[in-house]
Amino acid sequence: MRILEFFTSFFLLNILWLLFCLPVLTIFPATVAMYCVVRQWILHKDYSVFKPFIQFFKKNFKTSFLLGLVWLLFAGIFIIDYFLLGKLGGFQTFLLPVLAIFGTLFLFISSFIFSTIANYNVNFINAIKNSLFFSVRYFLTAISSILLLILCIMFVLTWSVTFFFIFSVYAYVNYLLCYRVFTKIPSVNT
Repeated sequence: MRILEFFTSFFLLNILWLLFCLPVLTIFPATVAMYCVVRQWILHKDYSVFKPFIQFFKKNFKTSFLLGLVWLLFAGIFIIDYFLLGKLGGFQTFLLPVLAIFGTLFLFISSFIFSTIANYNVNFINAIKNSLFFSVRYFLTAISSILLLILCIMFVLTWSVTFFFIFSVYAYVNYLLCYRVFTKIPSVNT
């Protein structure tokens, strides 16, 4: 019976996350709430979904909303730069590696950011700093997390039914990977 409860919790968490992501501006607060619920599952073996999700959503709204705005700004600048790069001619050979480095850093920080906020309850600036530290120090974990995300995207594109549970499964596995790192670090900037 515990197995059925476990899978049902993934499904319910995923549906709740999707509903809270409908107003696009709440994607980051909803994602942080999902990671907090997953953290609760892993650390406390408490598979409740609705009440904790709402509590974590409210508790982390300001930090994760600001982070979302900063992340969207960076992503927008990155995308615009990428499309403008083709029109720059000679500068392209110089700017492409710079853009690739910033894009890679953005991906690496993103691989730890939600788990960091969920685990340490830090403000968005410290979350970015700590995520950068974790992703550089634990490079293979960051790569694993990014590859896992790519795999999940491939699953959704191949089998659309996975859309109803894959995001919570990704959050769970990603948090497990990050948690292994967190247990190796005595303390972080909060």
